[in-house]
Amino acid sequence: GDHGGNDMEVMPELDAELDRLFGLPLSEFTGARNELAKELRDEGRREEAEQVKALRKPSVAAWLANRLARERELDVQRLLNAGETLRKAQAEAASGQSESFADARRDEQHALERLAEAAREIAGREGSGQAAVAQATQTLRAASLTDEGRELLKRGRLTEELEPPGFEALTLVPGKAPKRRPKPRQPSKKARERVEKLRQAEREAAAAAERAEREAAKARAKAEAAAAKRAAAERQL
Repeated sequence: GDHGGNDMEVMPELDAELDRLFGLPLSEFTGARNELAKELRDEGRREEAEQVKALRKPSVAAWLANRLARERELDVQRLLNAGETLRKAQAEAASGQSESFADARRDEQHALERLAEAAREIAGREGSGQAAVAQATQTLRAASLTDEGRELLKRGRLTEELEPPGFEALTLVPGKAPKRRPKPRQPSKKARERVEKLRQAEREAAAAAERAEREAAKARAKAEAAAAKRAAAERQL
């Protein structure tokens, strides 16, 4: 029935349906989404039907990240905690590296390594390319650094890759009222193109930063591997 002015309120049973939808193998997403939208429309829940219909099929990387949120809840929670601490510590430590920043950075690395390993395993099992694993790992890291990203990741409802800040997760989840827009109106083609151009520029900048970050991470991983080897060799002595 009608539940007051807040049309965006997600009914508990719809929430469960959305969980099921985002938990499906990627190949089944579109069919199941359309089916769910149709059921909602048949029940006269037009607004929710529209929202569901508008959900984009997740990219492979986003789907992997969502799958990890379900299968590796603990590691994802660790990453979310580290991300939150990092953002806070970053704000406090603008003056210099705080201790909590270094700790959170370590936690983040550790959680990401475990999740990347799990993502490789899932990709292998589900026959999706390993190329998506790096993007999924980057998406996990990016999601952990904003409130909205953390919320989407916790629920396993990301639909696209995210890039570490400088970015906003631009997906609307049913149940989240759009900010400052009482009626979601379709933006004009021109506005859409402009946004797309801006996003493209943002993506390129973020990709460049990400490349630099990846190189640094590679160097770090190399150094860590060498140190681990050394430690192992010393234990053998």
